[in-house]
Amino acid sequence: MRERILSAAREELAYRGLKFSIRELIARLGISSKTLYQYFASKEELVTALTLAEIEEMKRRELAIREDPSLSVAEKLREALLVLPGSLAAKDFRLLDDLRRSYPEAWGHAERYLIEGWRGVEQLVEEGVREGTIRRFDLDLLIQMYVGSMYRLLETRSEHMTSGEALRNMVDILLDGIRLKN
Repeated sequence: MRERILSAAREELAYRGLKFSIRELIARLGISSKTLYQYFASKEELVTALTLAEIEEMKRRELAIREDPSLSVAEKLREALLVLPGSLAAKDFRLLDDLRRSYPEAWGHAERYLIEGWRGVEQLVEEGVREGTIRRFDLDLLIQMYVGSMYRLLETRSEHMTSGEALRNMVDILLDGIRLKN
């Protein structure tokens, strides 16, 4: 039942964003509020559980990228930097911004992962440096630039591109710069 509730909550997120109500969720599930509250004491607890599940999914996707033999190290690095929490930022970053403003406990988990979840990227960089396909650089500075850029994307609304396009452009600039290729 817990997984069923989480799945329905993901559907509500996709449809209504974080403004979905418990009433809408239980109607979707066809259960009583008492049943829902046996598994989640509040909407905050439910959103936190969704956030933690999304973080685990991101970790699985990042691991799959790192272990994909069909990708070069540079491609793995690019793809790892593009991993976003699916239902929390699928269409635009407004959901993440809403999470940050309205659900501090859930946002704390997401923010901690955004700041601390870099071990896989670090391993890819080290591998690329060893094989000579990535030059040595200050990884801490890249992380600060990435995180700072993510916060800026959360704060602004783009009329001409989706969140996914904005993230892809940001990663392209971080990894390739602005210089034309020879």
